[in-house]
Amino acid sequence: MKKTIRKWMLSIKNELQNPARTPHLKALSVGIGVFIAISPFMGFHFIMAFAILAMYRKLDRVLVLAFTMLNNWWTMVPIYGLGLWIGGALTGHTGFRADTVQWDMFRLSKFIQGDGIRYGVTVLKPMILPFMVGNMVLAVIASVGAYYFVRSLLKRRSLKVENCEGICVPSSEHN
Repeated sequence: MKKTIRKWMLSIKNELQNPARTPHLKALSVGIGVFIAISPFMGFHFIMAFAILAMYRKLDRVLVLAFTMLNNWWTMVPIYGLGLWIGGALTGHTGFRADTVQWDMFRLSKFIQGDGIRYGVTVLKPMILPFMVGNMVLAVIASVGAYYFVRSLLKRRSLKVENCEGICVPSSEHN
């Protein structure tokens, strides 16, 4: 597991340092990946990523897919919880309480009987609009922030390399 994570991190680092793409394209790839990760369309993130990569071939595939994976089983609840909170504040629908949900209604046997589906619709229906609005707003803000953050880091790094005048050794040769 550690080696796999280390390989992913190394491939992301290599793609960010790849001179074949401009800082704009690299940062755009990161921003699109972050937007897809935070978007409220659960279950469709990789389909969205592959569709965008098929339409825009100049984007960096590794960066888009790596940052699409920001939303995973460990980060899903904080991301969508923050989006629901933002959406509740923007739409005026607040007061969602997890302690009032009857969690036993979400068992497979209840869904087979139909009780779970009816209960889920009645409980989750007031949360749909705040969830969609909040996570779209959060996705736009996070993706724009990620774009400018990565672009500024890459431009700062390229300026450091240009100002070395043959004395500096690129950071990839230090490792």
